Amino acid sequence: MYITQANIHACRKEITKAWGRSVQTQRDCVALAEAIFEKTNKKVASHTLRRFFGLVAFDGQFRKSTLDTLANYAGHESCDDFLDRLKQEEDLVELLVRLQVQNVEIDEYYINRLIERDISMESVMMAGHLINMRLEQNDQERIIRLFQALEPVSRERHRYHAIVSVFAHYVGPKFHALEDEGFMVRLMKETPLIDLVLAFYVPVMELDAGYGRLIEMMLGTSDDSEHQAFGHSLLATRALLENQREQAHNQFNAIPAGTYFPILAGRIAVLDYLLNDVSEAEIPNRFAPPANEEIFYFKAITPLLVAFDRVELLERFIDEHKLLSVTAQHWMEESVKKQTELAMAWILAKRGKIAESKATLGLLKDTTFPRDYQGTSRLIIEATEALLQP
Repeated sequence: MYITQANIHACRKEITKAWGRSVQTQRDCVALAEAIFEKTNKKVASHTLRRFFGLVAFDGQFRKSTLDTLANYAGHESCDDFLDRLKQEEDLVELLVRLQVQNVEIDEYYINRLIERDISMESVMMAGHLINMRLEQNDQERIIRLFQALEPVSRERHRYHAIVSVFAHYVGPKFHALEDEGFMVRLMKETPLIDLVLAFYVPVMELDAGYGRLIEMMLGTSDDSEHQAFGHSLLATRALLENQREQAHNQFNAIPAGTYFPILAGRIAVLDYLLNDVSEAEIPNRFAPPANEEIFYFKAITPLLVAFDRVELLERFIDEHKLLSVTAQHWMEESVKKQTELAMAWILAKRGKIAESKATLGLLKDTTFPRDYQGTSRLIIEATEALLQP
């Protein structure tokens, strides 16, 4: 099979990367041949590897079966699959160079190609990095195009919850500080900013600052029922925490009926309970987390039950749904679980178990929470410390 020296060099790099060391001697070739057989159950002779890695002179071509086995060892389906990937990369490099020579901006094209190939942490965070760079340069048109390139991520945002959460925490604070309302309205109307940033970076305790202003702007910009439910539930939460019950009722009553993602569904349920005197008998029907989504369903519920001193109900939820034994799948779930453990310190203090409460709080109070969890975590810590005062 014909393969260029450049492609042989690329394949050598892939193989040594998979093996974990370079190939420099006959002994290396023997050891690598054994490693290839162990992984692929196919044989490549050590003398063939000597020719392939240039340890002996060779100006011929290698059999396709040999190249397929080497590609398999490096993690590819076949040599053709490996060469196709190299060709795509070469085509992309050529195009990017040509666009630069022609003085054409390539940010959004590059992100589009990355996202088309694979929605990954690397591709999404590269978009976030470019967005933040262009924000510093006040290049509004390019920021809009970069956000538009993330539309495929937005469509599957719940599947890629952890990736989108990191992205939102990276770019969200910078957009909350913007004062150009016309630009923000464009972003909300023309890009997935609401679904990728506002809905994933939610500093509830900062609703009087830039974040609250964006939520109010969102309510006047989008008529999407999920956006309306999200925004009104947050403003109802703010009003309730500020003891403005009439305003909280008005915001709560503006929430459209619907089936929403777990965190939002949980927030709506706890607002209903705190505002509308839900009876004991109704609680099981009003608080119904989706299967395997309990950890996020109770994210918004826990701090509000602490804030309004509903210790019996919170203890019941933690026990019935085994929230302390849920296995976190990623760092955002782990943060919710840690916040639940903090709430247990508060429950222990309410129950008069002072030593246990102090021990639990001591282990958790210095936890590094995501930025939008920090306000509600402080609320729980301060409520617990107030109970522990002599």
